[in-house]
Amino acid sequence: MECVHCGAELALRRPRHMRKTIQTMDGAVFVAGKSKECTNPSCRHFGKHYYATSVLKYSLPYSTYGLDVLAFIGWQHEHEHQQLVEIQRSLNQRGVEINQTNVGKLYRQFLALLGGTIVHTQEKLAATAIEHGGLIWAIDALQPSMSWKLAVCIVRGIKWHTSQWNSVTTGTSTTVN
Repeated sequence: MECVHCGAELALRRPRHMRKTIQTMDGAVFVAGKSKECTNPSCRHFGKHYYATSVLKYSLPYSTYGLDVLAFIGWQHEHEHQQLVEIQRSLNQRGVEINQTNVGKLYRQFLALLGGTIVHTQEKLAATAIEHGGLIWAIDALQPSMSWKLAVCIVRGIKWHTSQWNSVTTGTSTTVN
């Protein structure tokens, strides 16, 4: 992998920046990721850490639940109009150990992921793109074995943003240049 700013080879750092077991709809999965750093002393981003984003394909940072669980919660609440306690029961019956508080937290994170089309969020993302020379976007389309489909768009970049969240129509996309 190369530094996005200067093209120099990135060196692998020793410690893992992420190591956790996550619960998915299909069972527990262990994920781990090591970061890399720019080795070019003349690069203005020398020593900056680049985190392994492939581990983020499965769950959000600091979360022990898979993106499929998050999508399930969002879909059940938004489209099936289920209460959080009903969603909790359904997940528990499917083997996902979760309490109502975490269902609510994951629902708020679901809404957060869909907030990238809000104008003030787009402005923050555009400013971050300018500051860091671009953003790295990743899109993960989840299609569970059930009859529903949902695309979850996740902003993965050099810097994570928190903002107010609103839901958007599934199937739309936003580009920040």
